Amino acid sequence: MLYLIGLGLRPEHITLAAIESIKECDSVFLEEYTSEYSEGYSKELAAIIKRDVIGLGRKEVEEGFESALFSAKKNNIALLVFGNPLTATTHIQLLLDAKEHGIKYKVIPGISITNMIAETGLDEYKFGRIATICYHSHGYEPETFYHQIKENQKIGLHTLCLLDIKKDEKPKRLMNSIEAIDLLEYIAKKNGEKIEFTYVSMIGMASERQKIVYGEENIRNTKEICSVFPQSIIVIGKANEKELEALNNLHK
Repeated sequence: MLYLIGLGLRPEHITLAAIESIKECDSVFLEEYTSEYSEGYSKELAAIIKRDVIGLGRKEVEEGFESALFSAKKNNIALLVFGNPLTATTHIQLLLDAKEHGIKYKVIPGISITNMIAETGLDEYKFGRIATICYHSHGYEPETFYHQIKENQKIGLHTLCLLDIKKDEKPKRLMNSIEAIDLLEYIAKKNGEKIEFTYVSMIGMASERQKIVYGEENIRNTKEICSVFPQSIIVIGKANEKELEALNNLHK
């Protein structure tokens, strides 16, 4: 059996169902590249589940997980994923591979950043397609996320933007909210456009240092921008009176 298990945003988010499933497993792997805890570390997770975990990078999951997957025909194997396990397409592919080879699997969900957006005061029913803002590098300057935000804006929907993480680099890089805003403005200028987006920054959600900041000026003056991660931003669509009241009164 292959168990694909969501860990939530901090060690204490792991569910009883997840802990009980992990107890049944012969090997426990931790996918480390798509995100990380907002607070706490893998050693704290290991103390909760009372198991050693084997950390895996992107290449090890996307290209080198085959032997572990095939061993799930006879053994119980767990792959732990920060947040909710099926947010990334890589993990969907693992289920497809398991199905193709007759391997049983079970998915155990976890708390995700998408479960935290309502705390901003924005109506979670008014969000459009999620966008992932990616770092630009030489020869690689994607703009898909920018155009997706604009499409959501056209119909008045808010956009949750996940921010890029480069954990395979040394030192690792986690995009902050100011970098994300600057990148959107760079793309707009490159396309001869002017944008007037209104932003909410979500910083280290679910941690003791979590912070929600409304408005670009406030975001740029927030000291936690450079020290608390992961971060996400929301580009606000057409906000109603109650949403604006919440934004203005809850996140000054």
